[in-house]
Parts: sequence; C-alpha cells; structure tokens
Amino acid sequence: MPAQPQLTQVEKDKLEISPDFDFREIAKRPFAELTPNELGMFKWCGVYHQLQSTFFMIRLVAPGGLMTSRQFQRATELAETYAQGVLCITTRQTLQFHWVRQQDIYKIIEGMAEVGVTTKNGCGDVTRNLVSCSQLGVCPHEVGDYARAFILAMANDPEIRDLQRNLPRKHKISVAGCPRACAQTLMNCQGWVPVERPTPDGKGEFGWQFHAGGGLGARPYLAKRVFDWVPQELALPVAQATAEAFHRHGDRRNRAFARLKIIVDRIGAPAFGDIVLGILRERGVTGLEQIVPAESPVPQIQPAYLDGQTVLPENDGTTVSVRIIIPRSEMQTAQSKAIAGWADTYGNGDVMFTNRQNVEIRAVARDDAESLLGEIREAGLHSEGHERLPDAVACVGTTVCRMAAADTTAAYRLILEEFAEDRAFWEQVGTLKLNLTGCPNNCAHAWIGDIGLRGKRIRQPEGGNVDGFDIFVGGKLSEAGKIGVWVGHVPTPEVPDAIRRLLEHYLANRTDHAETFGQFCERVPVESMIDALNGAEE
Repeated sequence: MPAQPQLTQVEKDKLEISPDFDFREIAKRPFAELTPNELGMFKWCGVYHQLQSTFFMIRLVAPGGLMTSRQFQRATELAETYAQGVLCITTRQTLQFHWVRQQDIYKIIEGMAEVGVTTKNGCGDVTRNLVSCSQLGVCPHEVGDYARAFILAMANDPEIRDLQRNLPRKHKISVAGCPRACAQTLMNCQGWVPVERPTPDGKGEFGWQFHAGGGLGARPYLAKRVFDWVPQELALPVAQATAEAFHRHGDRRNRAFARLKIIVDRIGAPAFGDIVLGILRERGVTGLEQIVPAESPVPQIQPAYLDGQTVLPENDGTTVSVRIIIPRSEMQTAQSKAIAGWADTYGNGDVMFTNRQNVEIRAVARDDAESLLGEIREAGLHSEGHERLPDAVACVGTTVCRMAAADTTAAYRLILEEFAEDRAFWEQVGTLKLNLTGCPNNCAHAWIGDIGLRGKRIRQPEGGNVDGFDIFVGGKLSEAGKIGVWVGHVPTPEVPDAIRRLLEHYLANRTDHAETFGQFCERVPVESMIDALNGAEE
C-alpha cells in the first residue's frame, strides 16, 4: 500500500517499514546508517532509542504482570551481561533493560524468547502489555476466576496481537479481578471489571462491565462505562471490536489527538458502544442482544483493597503474598537473583510486578512469611510503607529519556532522604500515593496520584530556567475518578519541603485520623492547598 501524502510521517512509516526487524542484521549495521524512521519503528519490537545516541531500552511483555522465577532469572542474567546489571519495573507491570548496545539487542530478545517471553508490541502503536491488579488470581475479593484467562486470551489473540499493529496510537487494556480500583480501570483505553448477576436457578452468572476511553498523557481523560453487562463468551469479541473501532476512527493526522480517549469523549459512551456493536454485527457475531448498554456512563469503581499491607492473605486461606518495595523501580543483579530465589524457596515460583513498580512473592505459607521478611530486610529491601510516602512511583526522567523536562531521579532521592526513615511522620499521614513524572506524557501517572509531580522548566526572574515540577493534588481512580488539581510549581531542590507543607496542612486540618489525604483534598478548597504550598499563614 503506497504512502498517503496527507498522513503524518509516522503513519507513512507504518505503511512502508515492516515492524518485524531482524536485530541480528541490525547489529551488523553502523549506527549512523540507521534512519530516524527505522529507529522509531523499533518500538514495535519493544526497543526504544535512548537519549544517549548508541544505547537502547528494551521492554518485555508480561501479561498481567506475572513471570515465573525462571523467566525472571533469565532477565536478570541478561541484564547483568548486557544492561549494566539493572532491571526496571514499569507502571504497566513488566520489565525494562536500559543501556543496551545496538550489537546486543538481539541477544536479549532471543534470550527471553527461549523462556517464553516476548518483546513484540512492548511499545509502538499497538495494544501494549495488558495489566491487572497485582493480586489477580489470589485475592479474597476476586469475582470468579476468569480474569487471568481473559488477559491471556487477549494477549495471545491473533487479531489484537498480530493484525492490529497499525493503530492510530498506543492502546492500553486493564482487566480487574473485582470491582475495586487496584487494576487502575479508569486510566486505560479498555477497562474490564468482573460482575455477577443472579439467575433464575439461583446459581448466578458471570460477566463483565466494560469501560472505554481512559488515558493520561498531556490531556488526561477518565474512562466511561459503555456496557454494564457483557457475557463471558462475548468479552473477547468486544475487545477485538474495540481495537477495530479505534483503528477506523482514530485521528491519523494529529498524534496529539489520536488516542481512543478522544473518540469516546467526543461522541460519548453510548455512541461508542453503538460503533462496537456495529462492528460485531458486521463480523456476524451472535448473541449481541445479551449485551446491556450502561445505565449511566459514570463509573462506580470501589476504593482499592491494597492499602499499606505488608502481607496479604490469599484466597486459599492458607497462603499469603509478601510485598517488596523496589526503590525507584530499579533492581540490581543481587536483588533480582534474591527475589527469584525467594519465589522458589518460599512461594510457587511466581513473581508479580505491580503497577506501583514493586514486587510480590506469592503462595508463601503463613508460617514462613516472617522468615521471608527477615531475608528481605537482610538484602537491604523494605516491605513496609506500601501506598505510603516511601512508595513513590517515578519515571526514568532526564537520565535516559528524550522527552523528560525534569530529573525525576534527583527528586525521588530527595523525597526518600527526607521521608523514608521518618516512619512516625509517614505513618501519621497514612494512605498517600505519590507519583513523579518527568514530562507531560505522564508515564508515571502524576494526574491520578494523591500528590502528583510533573516535570517542567521553571523560568527565573534573573533569566534562564531551572529543573522543577508542577504539583497536583487529589487525583484518584475510585468512584468516577478524578484528575489531580494544579496547586503550584517548585524547583527540584524544594520538592521535599513543598510536600511537607502540603502534608502538615492536611494533618493540622483533617476532620479525624480516618480522613485520608485524598478525602481531605476533596473536602477543602483548592485555595487552601495553594496557600499551604506557598507557605501562607492559615
């Protein structure tokens, strides 16, 4: 198919350049001979060109965030050899290698393929790694036991995985295990929530509530309810039809407006549902009369179950999951090897990566949990402080990213130095999701944090500019969700003081100890938060 001149260059590249590269062949070519167009299309193989000209990032695909210890161990070995001994956990529950040389890309891709892990569709205008709650499959609150199978069905679906590789922009899918917010339903293009309804025989029936149109980036949108009931057998066809609807109706001339969230917001959830149903009819799918359009487009997601627990009881009544905080998402070789070993020694060999860039070891006998926690502490890692100040989410920032405007690494370290060891303070504050992102693309989800920091350059009165952050408060993904509200900006060195001022304002004025910071932000005028940030007298 010839390139169409009215399309953007990226759209032309997608028509002219095959997304399936032979990286053994790429390894033989001088870097100067690789065109910018080719480098851009490497993303379809999970390969990003780093800020440093001859280095690359490689992203794996781990549907639902789950890997076996053997797969994780292989990633650790490859990182030790080809990526400076560091693995990073992403907010989409998978792993990244950084500082990979051009000549070594194929070695990582082929090495992971040997243990059943691909990089295909790790990046690019495709359906990205499917995400869920980190407790998927073991949570006592889980509705039915279909969510993991649904994730794998979509991840391995020939249409979603292989045919839909020329979408207008990236496409993101979340599958929850229950109606709670742990799976971040509202910030994904597709958000699936399991539901049960009664049947005449009293046995009950399992199905799905379908949301669409969520997405953050520079223009944040929260998903809307599209269908209140999708039978289990129609869930995959609806997911396929949604990707096709995006393929047909997404903007291919302005990438800033090319996301599914723009379509759903522009035409509304009912009209988008009609498009999906129309595509299903075209395809001859039967049983569509069973699908129930949403009574209201307003979501009703329950608050998250994950809230500070170190050890989580599993649904078999005898085992637990043990949670480990990974500072700034980076695992050194010794830590990664230890985690893989713990998964085998104490658990069932599964390693779960979370959407807050941490790790969970599953199927640990209750009596063994304390021994495992002792080994975690001996390894220099922490298990306490989840969903609290020590558990901040951060992107890679200006260290390796071409898009970043601020050094999230520096800001993250300043925050840890200020708060991580001040347990009395962060326990007093309680629930707090702190997210730092280096640019408006919002890879670290500043929009939906209790406190969100978004990188920027701040102009100085004497001229020039400095590294800093816009600060937002009150974002959430429960109920109908809420995008954080801007309260000010500060240079990077002032970030810890700014956070402390906001939190001290909260502690001094909350109604009682049960009122969380997020609830406080909903109750008080935003002007009071702005005054607190600026140090104004109350």
